[in-house]
Amino acid sequence: MIPAELVERLLADKSRCGLYRIAPGWGIAGEGPAQRWTTLAPLPRIDRKSLLAALGSTLGFPDYYGQNWDAAWDCLSELSWPAEQLLLVHLPIPADCTVVESDLEVFLELMSDACQHWSEHGQALCLLVESAQPDLPALRAINWLDQPG
Repeated sequence: MIPAELVERLLADKSRCGLYRIAPGWGIAGEGPAQRWTTLAPLPRIDRKSLLAALGSTLGFPDYYGQNWDAAWDCLSELSWPAEQLLLVHLPIPADCTVVESDLEVFLELMSDACQHWSEHGQALCLLVESAQPDLPALRAINWLDQPG
């Protein structure tokens, strides 16, 4: 569960919103007045196609969503949620999941850009990556949630 004080800190200083790693089994938060938690469906493979499909499905992108990186950006930059609420997108990466590293890197960059975009517009968005594969190079630059820098 996301501690209330952490949610308050991220809402108070939206520049802290971004990408964070969480340990496997860290816990799943629910809806609440201060947070909206959305989990991408468990993916058997982390690649461009599965990430874009899961993102669109989870965040309710419109029917015309083209499932490419540019279309994902367009839809991410048009999201709507209450300004007083932290939108958390949870990406679980199972231990037995095949990961296309270059696609994961592009997805993380896309989500980082979206978090920054929304921070600049007074909204709070974070991506939480829960990986049972601690050696993924794309995750090395992402801070752990309990150590938000």
